[in-house]
Amino acid sequence: MSRSHNPDIGSNSSKFSRERPNHKQKVVFEHKLKQFREYLETKGKEPKRNVGYAEDSIPERMSRIRRSFRWLWGETGVKTEIGTEELDLINVGLEEDRYCQRNDDPYAPGTKRKINDVLRNWAAFIGEDWVPKYEFSDTGPSKKNTPDPFLKTELKQLTETSLTYRSIPRYNNLSPDERDRWKGHIAQELGKRKEDVSPGDWDRINTSWEIPSLIRTTRAHGWRPHLVGNLKVDWYDSDTKKIYIPAGCAPKNEEPWTVVLTDEEALFLDKWLRQRELIERYDGRDEIWLNRKGNPYDSGPLNDLLDNLLEAAGIEERGRKLVWYSFRHSIGTYIYDEYHDLDMVAEQLRQTTREAASQYVHKLPELKREAAEIM
Repeated sequence: MSRSHNPDIGSNSSKFSRERPNHKQKVVFEHKLKQFREYLETKGKEPKRNVGYAEDSIPERMSRIRRSFRWLWGETGVKTEIGTEELDLINVGLEEDRYCQRNDDPYAPGTKRKINDVLRNWAAFIGEDWVPKYEFSDTGPSKKNTPDPFLKTELKQLTETSLTYRSIPRYNNLSPDERDRWKGHIAQELGKRKEDVSPGDWDRINTSWEIPSLIRTTRAHGWRPHLVGNLKVDWYDSDTKKIYIPAGCAPKNEEPWTVVLTDEEALFLDKWLRQRELIERYDGRDEIWLNRKGNPYDSGPLNDLLDNLLEAAGIEERGRKLVWYSFRHSIGTYIYDEYHDLDMVAEQLRQTTREAASQYVHKLPELKREAAEIM
């Protein structure tokens, strides 16, 4: 089966199939796309709660999925069965800038993130648990194929910054006009109406353990974005300081496992769970953390949060790729540096093979030189 690019779409790196589906392939494919659209309308945004996307946002998602599959056909030939292996090919094509715009310019990082999002929608639609190898952020281009680890000092900085993140002026130090403006901000943070914001809400914002608990536990255990969105309150036993993760509830893990928290990690999480009971955004929800819109976290909001924390902490990328997965790469790198044991890395990061674990290990001499340049 010959493959070529479509001259009206791109000429070099962005290969699209000139060959079109035959009649039978087209019937099957259009039927699937119709079902996919219905999925987006009825449950695509929050599948567990049967919440769909706004109608005006769906055409753009449908356009992205069609464009992605046309590019895929340029790589593999026309096919109607598109699963996680094919989604991986598209994700890698985005990272390597082979899947490009019509004029062969690479997609902007924000557009790559949006394409990743709709690929996740497709994976959920076909009932597959798909975690993209490459994540993208709106704030800048993906500079490397794999995330970089944080320096040890930066991990501490992120934790310290999380303790003051989103702090606001004290109620008594503000004029009436300033209070009114801050009420709008607080209402958004707490998920309540502006007129319902009380002076006590000021203290609630400034004493919130929501972000500190998320950062402190991820720093130690390298939660994947998917698992952050899945972690449930009743999985945690505060008496034993353990989180019990059921089988099949985390990406790439079919067996249950137990995460043991240190005293400090448990302190952060216990503080947050007590506060969580008082926040309306969490009423009737069992997720440990929700984003500002009241949805379970995924890679987009988590990377946005991390970008804000990096800026607040004064941590510069300096040619590195610092994303949420950098926490996992940090754990792999520093465990291996201390013990020289890939089996320990695999156990900590829940990897099934030493080869998979080795992807999270970075050469420390290079990291030390990088640290010297940064400092």
